[in-house]
Amino acid sequence: MRFASPRSLRLAALLAITLAGCPGCHKEKPAPPIDGLSDALNRAAEKALAPPSLANEQILLPARPGQLDAQASEIIAAASAAGGVAIRSINAQGQTSILATIPENNADAFKAALKHETMAMASPSPSTTLIEVLIENPAASSSPSP
Repeated sequence: MRFASPRSLRLAALLAITLAGCPGCHKEKPAPPIDGLSDALNRAAEKALAPPSLANEQILLPARPGQLDAQASEIIAAASAAGGVAIRSINAQGQTSILATIPENNADAFKAALKHETMAMASPSPSTTLIEVLIENPAASSSPSP
């Protein structure tokens, strides 16, 4: 019977400690607070993953206090005057959204009408453009003062 040499015993002990792990060698660190990071990542993901607009162009108008319905009706009337059609809805952010299909050659006149300017209308062309007009929510437009 052969006895192991002291050197081979030391190697075997070192190997056993390495394989079994060294108790007390690894200390668990407390998890860093990630609440703020999680919120920021969620907001960034919502913006990045938001559905794309169907419209070719998007126009944001400030809401006139107490005149939201009248303002939306004016936009729909301007779309009709430009030879197009428009429909009103509310988007996920609570803004009034008006989606208008306007003949391409009257798109500039429609945009001018939104600014209460006049521009000559042409005979409606068969090609159209889709313009989304967002009326900004009055509560969202006012920010708290510092």
